[in-house]
Amino acid sequence: MNEKKMSRRAWLRRSLLFGALGSTFLLLGAVLLDVWRAAGRFSSARWTGVIALVDLPADGTFPFPQQGVALLRKSGRLAAISLECTHLGCLVNTVDQGFFCPCHGSEFGPMGEVYSGPAPRSLPWHAVRISQGRIWIHSGKKQPAPLWIRIPVTEPGREDRT
Repeated sequence: MNEKKMSRRAWLRRSLLFGALGSTFLLLGAVLLDVWRAAGRFSSARWTGVIALVDLPADGTFPFPQQGVALLRKSGRLAAISLECTHLGCLVNTVDQGFFCPCHGSEFGPMGEVYSGPAPRSLPWHAVRISQGRIWIHSGKKQPAPLWIRIPVTEPGREDRT
């Protein structure tokens, strides 16, 4: 038999080395798993309540800069347009003719179309829904065209629970 005997000292060194490597990989794996799980919790793609439907005035454009959107109410329909300029992301202002970017002077029409640059494209749109009497916008993937929804008609004195 050709057996190599390992000294206790060599065995102890190898055990400590492999134990340390295993612990390091286990810790690294736990950290990466935690980061992966947390990404879903901190994602910006979510539904955000903007305003109660009964508090939204009749037809017009109503900016909500804290959410980065403006609600457009027109003929019993509702849509949400982003207030982030497509040039560098500054918040645009609502003006009589549409929208204006105070950072670099881009002008947009009432439906977010570019009138003058440097903005390269029209303002994007958000998905919108009405639930439990509130208007909600989705802050995830933005759309190139408006996603109009019908505003439910409620009878006087009856609360809408759509």
